[in-house]
Amino acid sequence: MTSPSAASRVLRVVAIVLVALVMSAVAVRAGFWQHGRHVVRADAIALYEANAEASPVPLAAAVPEGEPVGDAEWSRATVEGRFEQGSTTLLRNRPVDRERTWHILAWFDTDDGRSLMVDAGWVPIPDSGDPADVVPELPSGDVTLTVVLRAAEPDDGKRDDGASRITPAQMPEPSAAPIDGYGMVREICDASGCVEALGSPVPLPHLSLGSHLAYTWQWFGFAVIAPIGGVLLARRDWQLTGEAGDDAPAPTRASSPPKAPRRRRQPSDEEIEDAL
Repeated sequence: MTSPSAASRVLRVVAIVLVALVMSAVAVRAGFWQHGRHVVRADAIALYEANAEASPVPLAAAVPEGEPVGDAEWSRATVEGRFEQGSTTLLRNRPVDRERTWHILAWFDTDDGRSLMVDAGWVPIPDSGDPADVVPELPSGDVTLTVVLRAAEPDDGKRDDGASRITPAQMPEPSAAPIDGYGMVREICDASGCVEALGSPVPLPHLSLGSHLAYTWQWFGFAVIAPIGGVLLARRDWQLTGEAGDDAPAPTRASSPPKAPRRRRQPSDEEIEDAL
């Protein structure tokens, strides 16, 4: 049996260190990815807090014609106009407090000649499954809405019972140019007074930073530990494989000295008598 050559030992050490460096690089990339997600959430919360605390402004001031909701997301706006009759669409897969609900979506034609998609409120899905039992009619005539503006949601292609996104793709075509975004109705006012919404107003989501920053530090910590561990492992491997070359014979175990022959015991007198 022979020991590994110096070249093979160097290759083993290099391979161990390279694997450690690759793992460190992957951990650094994962750390920056988690940090990016943390920054996105932090910016969203900052925008939410700044806009949610502001007083309502006219929709035309918050979202000028031809502009998306964008940075106006979470701000409160007032808009005058009328609901587009026949545009009611029920969104089924948006539970509220774990309760099965229908969200009442509709187009609202604004006085400045645009159409705003609104989430006008929610109602619990009845056992009968018949919307006529619980879904109110859209108010007719001129009304004023107070809404929380939201950015448009991407369409996931699901429709009818499987629909989960608030997107114009779920809706009939509006009668005017649609605004890129939608409004969560907080109040509906007409000549007879004001109500919160059709059914119950949709609660605002709870935004949190989550654990992305903690994951960031964990990945960066692993990125530091991996090379150190690789070097220690390579050093131990170098020591265990020894420094002898291919031609050096492996040490043999020292043979134990031959055992002295056991001395034969002489039989006793009683044993001789018994044998006779």
